[in-house]
Amino acid sequence: MENNDAINPFYRAFSESSYVDRINSPSRSDTYFHKFHRPLIEEAKKTAGTVKVLDLACGHGHEMDFLSTDPSVQLYGMDISTETLRSSTRKRLGGAHLIAGDTGHSPIADNSMDVGIAVNAVVYKPDQMLKTLFSALKPGGRCSVNFRVFSNKHNERFYDYYLERGCTLTDQELLAGGKTFILKVLDYRNCTEEVYRNLDRQVYFQSTADIERLARTIGFEVDRHQYFHFASPVNQDNEVDVYWFKKPWIPPDYPKTEPR
Repeated sequence: MENNDAINPFYRAFSESSYVDRINSPSRSDTYFHKFHRPLIEEAKKTAGTVKVLDLACGHGHEMDFLSTDPSVQLYGMDISTETLRSSTRKRLGGAHLIAGDTGHSPIADNSMDVGIAVNAVVYKPDQMLKTLFSALKPGGRCSVNFRVFSNKHNERFYDYYLERGCTLTDQELLAGGKTFILKVLDYRNCTEEVYRNLDRQVYFQSTADIERLARTIGFEVDRHQYFHFASPVNQDNEVDVYWFKKPWIPPDYPKTEPR
């Protein structure tokens, strides 16, 4: 069994056309946006004149495309790949604030964002991804995050496709907040199709209970849990679990004042 200190995956950049043609993501889905992202932003508009939205691991910025013409939204996209931001995202989203950074050392100011979105982001360093969102959100702010749960029968074809092409599955022990999580690691590095090797290693939770346990360990409240079905190049019947997490108005570790 590997542990989280032994795995430091590095996602290598895909061209936009290659990403669209090959990667299993609902990021370009109008239905997904209106079901999970638009309601959070409309709710935030009730209390914020300009809504600051952080798209974490934004890649080519397909989620931000839906918001690029909204004058009451200020977009911030963060991704580890400077190449992707410069060669692709910047060309389409010139008005967005694009930031190259790693969640291990997030450049996003604490308590600065009204809404967070993360699509297909937590397959790399899920604890750090959620910590970055938690720190960036203002108290009371919410984020939308999707997960592909390993035990979900709808996703069996997804894993089988890559295993048939030389990828491997192993267990990984993730330690966060004094708690242990056993994740599944899909290792693409020996895939017979070279382009998929760029994905390196991705981790998947084995149950929704573990997802919620990690979110609460980081400090979030679990606000909502729904499912989303979508077809992709390797699986016509994907199902992802989509969560809304809320940063409490009072942090969980905030010192409580005893009544006099």
